[in-house]
Amino acid sequence: MNLKCGLFFPLLLCISLSVTAAEYSAGSLKIILNENTGRFSLYAVNGDRADALFADEDPRSSFLSVMVNDRSYKMGDSSVFKTRIVDNSNNPAFIFESAFLTVTEEFSFLRTPNSAVPNAIKITITLENRGDRQIEAGARFLLDTSLGEKAPGFAFSTNRRTISSETLLTRSDGDQYWTDRNNSLSLTGSFIIGVPIDPDSIHIANWKKLSDVTWKAPFQAGRNFNFPPFSIGDSAVCYYFEPIVLGRGEKRSFGFFLARDYEGSFNFVTGTSSVTSLESIINLTGVDHINAENQDLAALRELIAAIDAKIVLGTATEEEIASIEFALNKLRVKYGNDNSVR
Repeated sequence: MNLKCGLFFPLLLCISLSVTAAEYSAGSLKIILNENTGRFSLYAVNGDRADALFADEDPRSSFLSVMVNDRSYKMGDSSVFKTRIVDNSNNPAFIFESAFLTVTEEFSFLRTPNSAVPNAIKITITLENRGDRQIEAGARFLLDTSLGEKAPGFAFSTNRRTISSETLLTRSDGDQYWTDRNNSLSLTGSFIIGVPIDPDSIHIANWKKLSDVTWKAPFQAGRNFNFPPFSIGDSAVCYYFEPIVLGRGEKRSFGFFLARDYEGSFNFVTGTSSVTSLESIINLTGVDHINAENQDLAALRELIAAIDAKIVLGTATEEEIASIEFALNKLRVKYGNDNSVR
């Protein structure tokens, strides 16, 4: 039993007459962005049929929220932020703007190694301090999973464990991804894959329990996915990106990956899209951040991941090689080692 439709029905009536949505498709996926709600839906496309990969009956049950100086704002609901949709070179994005913070939620289509067409998306969330003083800013993303709920016997799993009750995963646990499935489809989300955008933790629990709090719900090991009487057998995954200090004009980016019918690590490069963005690495090494050394170390790790991916695939353009050399040389010069790559 799940009464989320009843909880959201009055709100749906209010917005049903003025819905602004944008639809984007590639390969076997379709994304719908709703400007009115600030939410997105993801579908597996098979011919004329489109199946939701997570709950889409209630448009607000999955959401992004940000924490700024210990105050929480839910994107799409908070009147402090104005919402718009932009299309940046076929990478659609939500832009949430306030006087003190700009939040960008960008979507990129990717192809996993087992697929001939795009079957995954990268969701990149960027927080930019627009105020005149430093702030502490972080975010969480609540994903209302649904595939296994409608197919008894199909439990959550990761690369290390089967999950049938409330679970809290941290960076030290060794889990790289989670998978929710039914008898015909699966949705896999990334967790720790060794790049700077990785979340700090994931809480898998009852949807209402996670939805009702402004930040973190208390963890209860072994608890089932019930929250009587409103939410029975209702699972959800909540990504956490802990707050860090952002100086005036400073940005931070993080995110995760979602894929259909794929179970494995997301540390790969496909086509012209990559897990690591060389352009962003170069920009990162050239900016004087408050946490400069940590940021540069993260950039170095990302460069190593990019190099490893190119080695595995055996493909790298001259432009990509030049970009890697440029970023490495900037780090060498900054830290007193001027032996540039030649």
